[in-house]
Amino acid sequence: MLRALIALLLSGGLTLGAAYGQTKLTFATDWKAQAEHGGFYQAIARGFYADADLDVRLRPGGPQTDVPRLMAAGAVDVAMASNSFQPYNLMAAGADVRVVMASFQKDPQVLMVHGDDPASGFADLKGRPIFIADSAIATFWPWLKSRFGYEDRQIRKYTYSLAPWLVNKGSVQEGYLTSEPFTARQAGAAPKVFLFADAGYTGYAAMVMTRADYLAKHRDVVRRFVEASVRGWRDYLTGDPAPGNALILEDNPEMTPALIAYSIGEMTARSIVGAPEAIGCMQADRWQQFEGEMQALGLISSDVSARDFVDYSLVSGCPKGP
Repeated sequence: MLRALIALLLSGGLTLGAAYGQTKLTFATDWKAQAEHGGFYQAIARGFYADADLDVRLRPGGPQTDVPRLMAAGAVDVAMASNSFQPYNLMAAGADVRVVMASFQKDPQVLMVHGDDPASGFADLKGRPIFIADSAIATFWPWLKSRFGYEDRQIRKYTYSLAPWLVNKGSVQEGYLTSEPFTARQAGAAPKVFLFADAGYTGYAAMVMTRADYLAKHRDVVRRFVEASVRGWRDYLTGDPAPGNALILEDNPEMTPALIAYSIGEMTARSIVGAPEAIGCMQADRWQQFEGEMQALGLISSDVSARDFVDYSLVSGCPKGP
């Protein structure tokens, strides 16, 4: 019996699942599986987490999932912070969290206009009707008002349908670089896209965030997860993304290969993830700049500082500077 089992193992006909010594870790993402999570899926598909003695499961989010609330309640230990506001708000609410990695060096938030629109940048959109979601009112909208002189009378409610924007040629639509522009193209439009990060918006996005107590008890586990995730992102964007894409399509039946390809292309062209040597990195001066601007606008508490929750030590080899 023992000989038969050994022979079966050697032939590849039987696997042991989570290998002996592997630590289980569940990572809650901020939305359904998509290319914006590609590095994490690639790390699973290519065995990078397994190489780090981790058995990682990705827990996709969705419209009915409030990841920050789950983090605050202690229901998840490691999760994705969609934007730089989330850890400030969690800390202000009494949830002790730590940000240990930034997948995106640039926040992919955009405004877009129709392709034949004469606007060449954000300053040209003053006075125009702008479709934005309710969540924008307490995040990037005040920044746009302060930076470009926008007014609340420009606001039109975005209900996650592009139909009103499509029929109103002079209007402006908020969106995510890798999402709304693709949907607009599918509808026959040729959008012109303005990326917030190119206009001085300093927030990071798609960050890895963990509860402080979990990090204190499992620091080596989190370090190995971060290192393998960085490796996954490098491989996903500079190698063959097919293994990760296969898992994304399996996890999200609504996803399409065309949208994945478009998203990868936009992330690469706009350097959303950043140079290979900077993947995962964060810079203290950027956090301080974001913090100063948003506290001045009253968007985050003056009682909370990035010094309280950002841990720069788990990503090695980061270049100096912004």
